[in-house]
Amino acid sequence: MYSRCIVIFSFIFVVLVLPIQSPLFAEESELEVLKKQVQEMQRNMETMLDKIDELEQKNNELEKKADEKTFFSVPETPAESELKPETERRVAKPVSPKQRGTTFLDKAFQTFNPNISVLAVFSAAYFSDDDPIVLAENDPENTGINLQEIEVAFQSVVDPYFRFDTFFSFSTEGVELEEAYGTTLLSLPLNSQVRAGRFRSKFGRINTQHRHFQNFVTLPIVAAEFLGEHLNPTSVEANFLLPVPWFSELSASIGSPDVETASFDRDSDSNNLSRLLYVFHLKNFFEISDSLGLSLGTSFATGSNGTGPGNRTNLFGVDFFAKYRPIKTDPYQAVTFQSELMFRDAESEEDGDLFDYGFYTQAVYKFHKRWSTGLRFGYADTDDQIAFEVEEAEENLFPPSGAGQISNEEEEEGVLGLFGKQYRISGMLTFTPSEFSVIRLQYDYIDQDFDSSESVVFLQFQYSIGAHGAHPF
Repeated sequence: MYSRCIVIFSFIFVVLVLPIQSPLFAEESELEVLKKQVQEMQRNMETMLDKIDELEQKNNELEKKADEKTFFSVPETPAESELKPETERRVAKPVSPKQRGTTFLDKAFQTFNPNISVLAVFSAAYFSDDDPIVLAENDPENTGINLQEIEVAFQSVVDPYFRFDTFFSFSTEGVELEEAYGTTLLSLPLNSQVRAGRFRSKFGRINTQHRHFQNFVTLPIVAAEFLGEHLNPTSVEANFLLPVPWFSELSASIGSPDVETASFDRDSDSNNLSRLLYVFHLKNFFEISDSLGLSLGTSFATGSNGTGPGNRTNLFGVDFFAKYRPIKTDPYQAVTFQSELMFRDAESEEDGDLFDYGFYTQAVYKFHKRWSTGLRFGYADTDDQIAFEVEEAEENLFPPSGAGQISNEEEEEGVLGLFGKQYRISGMLTFTPSEFSVIRLQYDYIDQDFDSSESVVFLQFQYSIGAHGAHPF
């Protein structure tokens, strides 16, 4: 109604006021021009009045539908609305359920449309020995080009209550389900979160990191000897945030010891709850300043080791991580320090109790936006009787196919211990062209008391495509 009054007032002003101000001695031609202009304005006014009536009618219809709780489309962005006529800009058009994407087929498509990523890790290697020392499953195995791993990940939110993450590991030997677990998103008592499925246990720090996220080509000796490629039992895990001034998380999980490690295995008494694998981890994070953060954790795992009925392995661990990054002065530089210590106490019917320990320490310096370098030292040792039996059983324990490995017959008898001292020194130089590719040059020197030393040179290439979730700090 206000717009109609404004139009009528403008018409009266033009028709009555303008002629009064016109000169009385205007010529006839000028009067004809004014008449034509007035007639044109009358036609424009009639057109505008018709449009106003049309808009008012549409507005009444929309208000009526709004009262009936009808949902409308999302407002257009300015860039889209400026391209449309004024009459279409002012009114939001009702959207049908099919247009809103709320049909069953649309919901099903969104459910089966997770974030998909593929990460490939290849390494060229040169070994100084004809029988390479290979400690971890995904370490390069021989001189030449090695496929370490192709990881395919599917990650998505299931609903407001859960998210689901799945990671498949492809190699020349086959396909492995590395992780597949669901995590709660809803608020639980005691500031807790639960995840269930098959996942990397929170034992230490290196075990939770996928290969492409690690700083070196090879896995640390102590992790390879005690945890295998990864400790990933099928489990249920609960995480609790403790009520302290700093970040402190307590994790506890119970699962099946169906893992490929030298520390744990299934027991013949599978119905006994004490034979399951239990893993506990306490993580503390301290923000010292805007540039320095520290993380300190302790771990404990216990479960059957498969060497005989009732035989168990107790594994203890301490992990430390520090990162210094002067964000204000030089955000492209960073220094990280990481170390883990593990101690293993295993029961064995034939060899008695086995006591092993090991550690690794590494430092990585990022000196440029795309360049970093690092050094790592790893060590493992044993203090059990099996070390004194190596000379007598050397032919059986070390097959000609590979030094430092146990024969299949001896594995069936349940040998868990190491065979003496061994250490490895690793130096690396990494170039990161972007967030989706990595080129790494590394040199390893490994020395074992029970075998000859060895030198290795690696040149690793990593490629990543797709949407891959962020890794924890």
